[in-house]
Amino acid sequence: MERLQYDDQLHLLTDMAGTAAILELLLSISQQRQPPRIQLYNYYKEVPVASGVENLYLFDDTLCCRTADIQARAIELSRYTIIKCPVFPHDVYASARYNPESREVLLSGFCYAEVLPDRRDAVRVKIGGLLYVDVEAGPDRFRAKLKDLSLGGCALEVPDKGLLGTFTYFYLNLSLTLAERQAPATLRVLARLLRFESTTPPCRCIFLFELERGSEDLIGRYIAQRQGEIIRELKV
Repeated sequence: MERLQYDDQLHLLTDMAGTAAILELLLSISQQRQPPRIQLYNYYKEVPVASGVENLYLFDDTLCCRTADIQARAIELSRYTIIKCPVFPHDVYASARYNPESREVLLSGFCYAEVLPDRRDAVRVKIGGLLYVDVEAGPDRFRAKLKDLSLGGCALEVPDKGLLGTFTYFYLNLSLTLAERQAPATLRVLARLLRFESTTPPCRCIFLFELERGSEDLIGRYIAQRQGEIIRELKV
């Protein structure tokens, strides 16, 4: 079976069935007297957004439907969606467009997809703006840009791979602004370098945290706060 990796590195696309076969299955499901729930699923700035569909119908080779406004906004920005239904052998990937005049989502280019198993172990958020982390690499110290964050770890943009030396473990010094605290919360977290996602400067690195209860609580609060900010962006 040929497999194609989707460019957000979240899904592995397969050609187990062509567009026509999946389209026929979707239409037959929607026409049942008590159809199983069909749901659209997206990630916006790493936050999952999911809503059901209604008013499903076929126009030429495009499937048209309506969904919640937040979902439609996420689709408009990402231009794809994952379709989930209990009767599918796998989730379905589809190219997606939003028509603001009809308030409909237009779906095409269907294929089955699998979520890559190492990509969604923990809820994560994309960091907005410039948030820097002081990285301790042995006796040396340098600044890196925080790109996304989860309870399991984070992605950092490092100015140069050579700054990491040959070390495996690092201390990351974070300063997180929380709504309920007047002063930023400062953390010194032990982290293990897991892998490089790019090696050309600035290189993107994935680190895994070894958290204590206090630092886990503060990072969890910050993630929840950031999730709220991201969802509010979709409501604008």
